[in-house]
Amino acid sequence: MPESQDAARPPWGPGFLSLASWPYRLEYAVATIAIFGVVFGWRMVELRDFPLSDVLLFVLFFLLPDLVAFGPIGLSRQPQGRWPSWGPALYNVMHSLLVWAAVALLVWVLRAPLFWPFMGWAAHITMDRAAGYHLRARAQPEPSGSD
Repeated sequence: MPESQDAARPPWGPGFLSLASWPYRLEYAVATIAIFGVVFGWRMVELRDFPLSDVLLFVLFFLLPDLVAFGPIGLSRQPQGRWPSWGPALYNVMHSLLVWAAVALLVWVLRAPLFWPFMGWAAHITMDRAAGYHLRARAQPEPSGSD
């Protein structure tokens, strides 16, 4: 499967930055640092209210996107290096800030106040983007050519 593709240049104005550009990745790195700063710095230092159980839940939510996405993909027993057809969709659902925000809002409404360990999921997504990992495209079927 080809690498990530950048957005096409619009017919007006300058083009878009590459997905691998340093400003794009720096933006997500700053978001990651902000999440860790708010969750651990503010909660632990200022409020002195972050029990060990919440820290462990934060770690669990931090690992959740990869566990939910790569667990079933790995268990699907595809040929080496191939993902099942549903793999990119599952990966994208678990690695989307839009999905995280919708679930976080729902959890907040149902459980108020904010469930702080849930921020681990957002930290995972922003850290992935800062490292250069983006959403996945659906794999195109390999052409079946006869030799």
